[in-house]
Amino acid sequence: MKQKKKKTKKLNNEKFNFDDEYIIGFSDSAKVVKSANAGSNNKKSNQKKKSSNKKDKNSASTRKSNNEVSEESKSKVAKVFLILLLFVGAGCFLCLSPNFNVQEIVVEKNKAVSSETISSLSEIKLYKNIFLINKLSAINKIEKNPYIESAKISRSLPNKVKITVKEREEKFLLEFAEGKYAVIDGQGYILRITNELVNLPILVGTKTDMNAFLDINDNKSRLCEEDLKKFDVITNIIDTAKNYEVDTYITKIDVGDINDVKLDLQAEQKIVYLGSCSDLNTRILYMKDIIEKEKGIKGEVFINGNLTEDRVFFRESVN
Repeated sequence: MKQKKKKTKKLNNEKFNFDDEYIIGFSDSAKVVKSANAGSNNKKSNQKKKSSNKKDKNSASTRKSNNEVSEESKSKVAKVFLILLLFVGAGCFLCLSPNFNVQEIVVEKNKAVSSETISSLSEIKLYKNIFLINKLSAINKIEKNPYIESAKISRSLPNKVKITVKEREEKFLLEFAEGKYAVIDGQGYILRITNELVNLPILVGTKTDMNAFLDINDNKSRLCEEDLKKFDVITNIIDTAKNYEVDTYITKIDVGDINDVKLDLQAEQKIVYLGSCSDLNTRILYMKDIIEKEKGIKGEVFINGNLTEDRVFFRESVN
């Protein structure tokens, strides 16, 4: 019996202490958690250090690139300033050097207007620096002359100025008062007023009030719109007659009625009733044939009908 009690006591003394075990277990897990947290904190701090290092590197590289850009911009500004300085210096040299003073003014392709007149109109002065010439202003002044359709000015370095003009040609006369004629070109521009009967076809039956153009001093004097509409027919008549070598016979063109045009052939003493000028080549050929057959005989030529139905004929004058 005594032995059993001893065993029991021994067992009781060796009884498992759950509280102690629990505490011990808890303390170990806490250590594990702490060690894990410490590891994560270390990682985060390392990441922060790395990111801060990267930021520092980026900011350093940014500062470096900004410095490089500022240096480049300064270099570019210096280059631009130097180029401008060179241009200014070259400009001053060109404008002040006597080597570039105008020594000669050459006028080309002019017939009706003299070279001296065109040079004077331009107001380009000799011995003036060639680069100080206002070409646009000079061209506008030249083109105020009614005979000048257009002008072009070019510099021929070092000291020559070239003026090239395109002139209007005298094509017709327009009688607007007894003994007074307006000389006009093929586009209806009034070139001058004259008292002389120039060897040009005279236009009759126009509507333009010529008293408004007695003083021609610009390049804008032109026939009225109604007369300008007739110019296609007038120029076609002259051009076709020229092709058949009978244009020199025409002394007057009556365009009072554009559908019943009349031609006066003074040297041949004939009046030609041309009609509406449709099929103009055929009508002018008929006119040429009759001129050759009735040479020197005064009379009237009728080509104003329908060429496929009406007869073309010549009627001699009895007086």
